[in-house]
Amino acid sequence: MISPSGCGVFGVLRKPHAPKIQGDSVVRSIDAVSYRGSDKGAGFAVFNLEEGNYYYLKAFFLEDPGKMRIAMESQGLQVIEESIEAEDRGVCSCSYKVSIGNIAQLRKAVRNLNEMLWPERKGRIYSMGKSLQVFKGVGYPKDIAKIYDVNKYEGDMWLAHTRQPTNSPGSYPYWSHPFSSFDVAIVHNGDVSSFGANLEFLQSRGWGGFVGTDSEVMAFLFEELISEGLTVEEVAKILVNPSRRTSAISPHHDYLYRNARLDGPFTAVIGYDSGDDLYLVGLADRSKFRPVLIGEDDYYYYIASEESQIRLMSREARVWTLSPGSYFIASLRKGILSHGRELEEIRNFSPPPTFVSPDYDIDASAIGYKDLDKEILRTGKKEVKVVNVLGHRFIGIKFPRGGLKVRLYGVVGNAMANLNENNEFYVYGNVADDCCDTMHGGKVTITGDARDVLAQTLQGGKVFVGGNAGNRVGIQMREYANKRPYLVIGGRVDDYLGEYMAGGVIMVLGMREKGEKTGNFVGTGMVGGRIYVRGRVDPGRIGMQPNKLEVMRLLKALAMEGYVHDVDYNTSYIDVMKKLEGEAKKYAKRLFEEKVGIPTYEYRELSDSEFKELEPLIREYDQDLGTRATELLSEKFTVIYPSKEK
Repeated sequence: MISPSGCGVFGVLRKPHAPKIQGDSVVRSIDAVSYRGSDKGAGFAVFNLEEGNYYYLKAFFLEDPGKMRIAMESQGLQVIEESIEAEDRGVCSCSYKVSIGNIAQLRKAVRNLNEMLWPERKGRIYSMGKSLQVFKGVGYPKDIAKIYDVNKYEGDMWLAHTRQPTNSPGSYPYWSHPFSSFDVAIVHNGDVSSFGANLEFLQSRGWGGFVGTDSEVMAFLFEELISEGLTVEEVAKILVNPSRRTSAISPHHDYLYRNARLDGPFTAVIGYDSGDDLYLVGLADRSKFRPVLIGEDDYYYYIASEESQIRLMSREARVWTLSPGSYFIASLRKGILSHGRELEEIRNFSPPPTFVSPDYDIDASAIGYKDLDKEILRTGKKEVKVVNVLGHRFIGIKFPRGGLKVRLYGVVGNAMANLNENNEFYVYGNVADDCCDTMHGGKVTITGDARDVLAQTLQGGKVFVGGNAGNRVGIQMREYANKRPYLVIGGRVDDYLGEYMAGGVIMVLGMREKGEKTGNFVGTGMVGGRIYVRGRVDPGRIGMQPNKLEVMRLLKALAMEGYVHDVDYNTSYIDVMKKLEGEAKKYAKRLFEEKVGIPTYEYRELSDSEFKELEPLIREYDQDLGTRATELLSEKFTVIYPSKEK
């Protein structure tokens, strides 16, 4: 539904005291998430901050490269150096060192050249920057690295990308990532549904001749907004398109740049050279439909689709996820400008995982993800210990229906224990997206953090998480016959917990959290089951409620008709519904709940029957994870359930 991701993105920026980043390490990190079976495209961007009154321009060209130089000079550009970097599939990648003159002239020249070349697909200028060079083409990351000899380069900042089958043409390198606009490069995972409005915004500024992909438009949007005098953070805020309910963008910018806001599922990693500094920027859409993680160690900042990409370069990095609709910004000179999440929340993410054990059956470091299941089954043992797990996907997919106990040390990749029936998994570390999808039985215990879409359509068995969980956790959980699934999370969760839930039990203990233990939209559309969150949950976080202005207008209308009296206009919609009766309640439901049901809640201690059901579950959780969560069952919980239930 949401993960594994269709594309892999990666970005890394050094700190001032750190050595430059070697190209071979970047190639390894992006190649780790390249699915074999499709070579739609891949690429790299490297920045080296330096002074100089010249630009590097790179172009794909289908004719004699000398003609491109003549075309550039016809636009008033002075070419100082030129070279042919590579030739692939009849397309020449040509590099030019150009005297700047003034930036306005350069922008106009590039715009004119691309508008002349692109209609007949003769060529395209695809990389533009003082410190920036882009290398891209059709193939796997290692293929592109070999064509351009990327391993020999070093840089202050790198971006990298690998694309699985998506909606962009793949027969020529024009459509491969990264995309560049003056001193800006971008790699992107997802689909931007606001593409038409964004394109119109750029055309109103005089830009044209685009290749037709949303990723390129995002690069030009970023550069255009920067050129209009906005700060990097202001640009990031506009692009992630926060809900107008938050008032995060000023009314003036909201109106002026309304067509520059991005919509749809996307993760973007952006590199930007301001002339005297380098910026690494990560964006997540407001629903966070695409995965993205942030990392930091003593020397570098990282942005990646999967944790394994970061761990390949730094096993000890601190890693956390971007909040939905947020952005991360790090600067070479100034450090982190925006963490993309509250600092207190970041401190509560799990520490680096354990990769080794004194004794083991399998060392996964030299085993591909397609072969790990076979190696586990080949041992013939009922209990198998695997060390050095790093991004291995689909673990357990080929297991028999029951009887195996597998202990995994490290970072597990996407889709572990999917369709599991009665096997047990113990992860001493973190797991990536889509873990325990459509699991029917057995148990999964994770000592660290779980990422997005954990326990989707969980139908049986138990899932225990010692740390935090990500976005859209426990969605579409269900129960049938005598099977009731249980999901227990020791830390906190992000948005859409229990969305469209139809059965089972979710418990969020929040043992590391002093503040809110959930994101927004808890239980949206749920029709069955129960969600227990320790402590009081802000009622405004429950369900997808109408905003307060809409509720206030309804209440005023009901008051004018005599249906309600003495109404508190500042309360949440859920609390309003608890007070409305008769026709007033019917009007509200008809207006706000026809498409998506909004659950209700109680803040109370567990009932005797609930305690009897949950106490053995949490006792088992404590035994697996070495915690004392059973003691918390005497505290008050926010109990969330479908509003139609009594």
